[in-house]
Amino acid sequence: MSLLAVSNLTKHYRRGGKTVIAVDDVSFHIEPGETLALAGPSGSGKSTIARLVLRLIEPDAGAIEFEDNDFLALGGAALRARRARLQTVFQDPLAAFNPRATVAHVLDDPLRIHGIASRSERPHRIAALLERVGLAADLAPRAIHEISGGQRQRVAIARAIATKPSLIVLDEAVSALDVSVRGQILDLLLDLQRQERIAYLFISHDLGVVRAVSHRVILLDAGRIAESGDARAVIDAPQSAIGKALVAAAPRLKRTTQDAS
Repeated sequence: MSLLAVSNLTKHYRRGGKTVIAVDDVSFHIEPGETLALAGPSGSGKSTIARLVLRLIEPDAGAIEFEDNDFLALGGAALRARRARLQTVFQDPLAAFNPRATVAHVLDDPLRIHGIASRSERPHRIAALLERVGLAADLAPRAIHEISGGQRQRVAIARAIATKPSLIVLDEAVSALDVSVRGQILDLLLDLQRQERIAYLFISHDLGVVRAVSHRVILLDAGRIAESGDARAVIDAPQSAIGKALVAAAPRLKRTTQDAS
């Protein structure tokens, strides 16, 4: 069985008296330890799919199976317990966290909410989490707004792995970072994946990053799957109109794929 299996997922919105199709009959699966990327232009539905998988919004139709459970049927305590295994890292931690909260408070929350460690144990767990993502333990008393963007994203990753998830949704998680910091964060994510067999649902508009870190990719256009397959094969030789347009719009990537051919 797949770790995550999404079948015929559909989401429509009503705007200005019109129906907007955000996600239209999308199906895919993710295996343990695999990275599946969702890529496409703005408005293609990739972030809506992420929100549906996380159950931040509910679909109009379709099914989501996660760790052999009907994820859409779960509620209350059962849903909270399963969410410990499904975590997320967003583009901007300042929007996800209280910017005046301390690093320690941000990391304490999942340990406390999910009953992972007692009150006396949590400071040691927090220090270990910080070390695991390449941060010093003495960063714990600092406020989130006082640390750098790269450090904030490492804290977001530490929070995500605190509950020992099997799947992390990375929604444009590196797109706002400087190129050098982006590379370091991607290396950290790959290292965590190798050691913990974490699977990633990787949402990005950057095909260069997708090609570098993903096993498979789905290219989306207007809420539908336009093309899917091995990430390097799809990006090096796209068959769909949207795939060709995305590669053509990335000159550095275009040069790389031409050189490879």
